[in-house]
Amino acid sequence: MSNESMYFLITGMHLRLNKLIESKGFDLLDEEVQHYSRRLDKVLDRYNKFYQKDKQSKLNTCYLETPLKCACP
Repeated sequence: MSNESMYFLITGMHLRLNKLIESKGFDLLDEEVQHYSRRLDKVLDRYNKFYQKDKQSKLNTCYLETPLKCACP
């Protein structure tokens, strides 16, 4: 899934959660609110793990592509 589609998914889930919270009278302990909030947390966790992994691989690739310079005199 691309970053852009993940942004749309996460944004849509946030908007739905906000509407759900409002429809439940701002009761954050409501079962349905809790369930949907956990679903959103899982999506955010997976995205964060993917993003960190992708960021690390890009960093490692950058080091491999950059020629090393000798720091010796």
